[in-house]
Amino acid sequence: MPNELSQIYSDEAIKDFGDALRKALRLEDIQDYASLIEIENAERPEDFAEAIKNFLRRYESHARRKNLKRPGQESLEKIMSLVGQHGVRVVRAALISHALVRKEEA
Repeated sequence: MPNELSQIYSDEAIKDFGDALRKALRLEDIQDYASLIEIENAERPEDFAEAIKNFLRRYESHARRKNLKRPGQESLEKIMSLVGQHGVRVVRAALISHALVRKEEA
């Protein structure tokens, strides 16, 4: 199980979505706490998919204006595949953990 968790936390799709969620939370004109709450409250794969859809919709408008990196189709497919393999709770925890980790700028 620990090796499995390590693979989930280090997956590029988790990192991509975590980075995007971090930006959505921390940028002053975005501060998308609604997405954080929706993702946190997702219990079923359908709920998680809906929360991700809502997050991407909100994030997209800001990403275009601010030229932010967006999670790609491959990352979206991978994160939903991880949900199917490991369940919502583990993937949700990994995603939120990545989003809340403070990233130091070089």
